[in-house]
Amino acid sequence: MTSTKGDVAGCRTLYKLTTFRRSLLTSLFTTALDFGTLVSLTEIVGINYVVSTWIGTIVGALSNFTINKRWAFSARAAPVGPALWRFALIQLGASGLHTAGVWAVTRFGDLAYPVSKLVVAAVVYLGWNYPLNRWFVFHPRHQVQATEGPTQRS
Repeated sequence: MTSTKGDVAGCRTLYKLTTFRRSLLTSLFTTALDFGTLVSLTEIVGINYVVSTWIGTIVGALSNFTINKRWAFSARAAPVGPALWRFALIQLGASGLHTAGVWAVTRFGDLAYPVSKLVVAAVVYLGWNYPLNRWFVFHPRHQVQATEGPTQRS
């Protein structure tokens, strides 16, 4: 049986949907860690919600990288070091977007900071984290480079 263009396109679409679903589940789990950190630090410890937002994004990111690499994007073959550097760059931007976004929505949108966090988290995930993780951090081209290595000559 030969493969047709339609079969290949269908497989690609299924792969993209599976990757998106896995990434979304990962994001929901790590956002729960992030959110729990934010609320705990703000309500129990008494840290300002803006600082707690930034700390929460770091807590969420630590687990997010590992789960995304191993499961959501199936990038086990990609070397950890370069992927971690790419992820850190993306996370730096995401932490800034979360922190500034929660402050702005809370201040100017007149919403409680937990509601602001949920709104900002959804926007940052869809507009920043998922696209950049998929195309920059865990893209399959990085796995190919990792497995090819230098050729040996006899």
